[in-house]
Amino acid sequence: SSFFFFFLPPQDIPGGEDPTDPDEERGSGRSHSQRDELPLPVPALSIEADDVLRILTEFLRNFDKLRDEGPPKEIQDVRDNSKDGEYWEALTRVIPERTLKLWDALGAALLEYHKVLTRRSELFSEAATLQRQNS
Repeated sequence: SSFFFFFLPPQDIPGGEDPTDPDEERGSGRSHSQRDELPLPVPALSIEADDVLRILTEFLRNFDKLRDEGPPKEIQDVRDNSKDGEYWEALTRVIPERTLKLWDALGAALLEYHKVLTRRSELFSEAATLQRQNS
């Protein structure tokens, strides 16, 4: 039978560090050579291949139970939604009224310009037809 090895990232290991964390590089107090050595992931758990399906099934069964329970009650009670209406109302005024009026005027002008170009195209086609007839 074979084994699967699961590795924990260095930051999940007690005493481990995240090599991408800029705070650790700045004020760590370690020497330069210690900082350059990145810790390798350490095997945290080995599982026999025959047990993988049983473990995954059990995990999914417990995961569905967690999902059905919904968010914890303490999180539901903490949220204060008294200022939600004020927030959404403020978002309706993000773009100034003057800018909205300008956009409306530009939209109307573009529609008129489109009509002019469409009529011009029709007239051009008609002129080309008349020129062919005259030839």
